[in-house]
Amino acid sequence: MTNLDYLYDGNDKIARKNLDKNYFLDKKLGFQILEQGMIFPNKFVDGEGWSLGGVCNSNGEYLRGSFIHHDTGNNYPLQESIQHRSETVIYLGTSYHIWGHGITDNINRLWFLKSEDFKKNFKNCPIVYIPYKDGFYTLDRQPSFKRLLEILEVDLDSIQAVTQPTQFENIILPDRSFISHEDISGFTAEYREMIDQVRHFALKNRTPTLNKKIYYIYNGRHKKTGEDRIAEYFHSKGYEIISPETLTLDEQLNLLINAESFASTIGSCSHNSIFLRDGTEAIFIPRAYDKFEYYQQILNQVHPLKEIYIDSSLSIFSESQISGDYFYITSKQLRNFFGDKFYGYDEEDLKNFSLYVEDMVSKKRIVHLQAKEYYRSILPGFMAQFNEYKNLIAPQNQKKRPSLNYKTHVDKNGWGDWIKEEKISNSIDKMRDIQAIKINFAEPFHDVYYAVYYSKKEGETGSCNHRNFCSV
Repeated sequence: MTNLDYLYDGNDKIARKNLDKNYFLDKKLGFQILEQGMIFPNKFVDGEGWSLGGVCNSNGEYLRGSFIHHDTGNNYPLQESIQHRSETVIYLGTSYHIWGHGITDNINRLWFLKSEDFKKNFKNCPIVYIPYKDGFYTLDRQPSFKRLLEILEVDLDSIQAVTQPTQFENIILPDRSFISHEDISGFTAEYREMIDQVRHFALKNRTPTLNKKIYYIYNGRHKKTGEDRIAEYFHSKGYEIISPETLTLDEQLNLLINAESFASTIGSCSHNSIFLRDGTEAIFIPRAYDKFEYYQQILNQVHPLKEIYIDSSLSIFSESQISGDYFYITSKQLRNFFGDKFYGYDEEDLKNFSLYVEDMVSKKRIVHLQAKEYYRSILPGFMAQFNEYKNLIAPQNQKKRPSLNYKTHVDKNGWGDWIKEEKISNSIDKMRDIQAIKINFAEPFHDVYYAVYYSKKEGETGSCNHRNFCSV
């Protein structure tokens, strides 16, 4: 059951297109035997990050999907001699340090350790993996993932990290039970069985918890602007705020298996919903208007939940394919879900918006036209209240510097008149681009003049601070 009544206008259609797909893969899993196969540890590439690593056959041909997922990984020129080991090993993939990948990509080959082929022919073979970031994220640095392997009854003593290019006599490469970022993506029965094993463990070791409503949120650098405000609002509605990185996996599983309502913004935190009991209420807040995270769509079909999607973002600097530039507000839709009347946005939302814009400007982000169109139903009202808020605090700011006048060159309109800084030069409703801007101090004794324009090809260009007119 999926409730899309609390999404912005038109977003329910985008959601249906993504969420109504069938992600169950009804297929028989198998494995390859790579004679004289090679494993390449994770390596850093300038401009692409930690993007190299995986498995190659004896000819050095890279096997897609042998790193984190299908569209990542590759081999690389050797700067050192390759190590040779006359062993047959079972390759489990990459030990990726982000927990959402830990319960999807990291365990997608573990099913093989429960197969008859393994028990009959390969039970005594070493099990190998690639630790992420050139050997940094070994199992010892990932206590929750290490505990997950224990719960899945993996013999930790048989697992070895591959930290230098190594050729083996044979590499057993099991198929993946969870597949993402491919034309055919989803999960298999074997993946569901692993998740069931974890849930059965949690039920067997279950102890009572005081609060049945929990809100998951990570602390630290991955938190987005406004996310704390969302957590505070849920807390006011009786939700216990959970920072999962501060708890052991056993403590988290106990909270999840006892929960009657789970809530989170969509991302690695929300993936923990996979350990909830069938039929549990799960509230998901998308990162942006059309941001229905790919992994979450697949995970939601592993077991039936009472899913509720609530739009509570204003990520105007972000498009669906761009990650990271997200901003959350306590939206009318969120308030309506809890039966609260909407009288406008909180001052905290308006303050956070200032921080969000400041952060995006410092990163040289621009407002995407697509994002503006997506937020059309709420953006004018929000900006009207935001400008009123700015006018209230303007007197304090004006004491610090002289006021400014500016004019803008707008698509199809050309140059407008000089106006005061607190006034809007371009109608939001018409959705037209600002192509250039001229700024000057309003007071006559200040003769400093600025003129800038933005070019997609050149970026920000043409600023100056001379007494005379500066041509751009």
